[in-house]
Amino acid sequence: MITSKDKALIEILKQNERKPISEIARELSVSRTTVQQRLIRLEQQGHIVGYTVRLGESLRQAKISAHVNLVIDPNKSSQVIATLKKLPSIDTLFSVSGKVDLIAIISVDTPLELDHQLDNISALTGIKSTETSIVLGVKFDRHLSGE
Repeated sequence: MITSKDKALIEILKQNERKPISEIARELSVSRTTVQQRLIRLEQQGHIVGYTVRLGESLRQAKISAHVNLVIDPNKSSQVIATLKKLPSIDTLFSVSGKVDLIAIISVDTPLELDHQLDNISALTGIKSTETSIVLGVKFDRHLSGE
């Protein structure tokens, strides 16, 4: 079970996963040992599965991102998902409700690379149709800023 202190700890880590344990302990009004034990427990229970690097604005802007809406053959969904998972350009794949079945978030370096990736995805067995939206800019991203 996750406690309110655990949730507060997770929020602190979402803002800065490199924050020293002593500072976290002060913010939470607990001992360093308590913070370390909570982290170990949250990791062992699978609530925290890793720590990551957040790219700076200059590197993020150098990438071309696109959201690809996919309509798939329901009989081929497992095969399609397994194949898409192997494509390193796909950062995230969402299963959604509505007129589309999946939304793939793609990041590539060039428009030509995006074109090739979209051609490859469209040609996959089980893909009925695709529609792509290229990201022009990010107004805010709570996953990146810790807001």
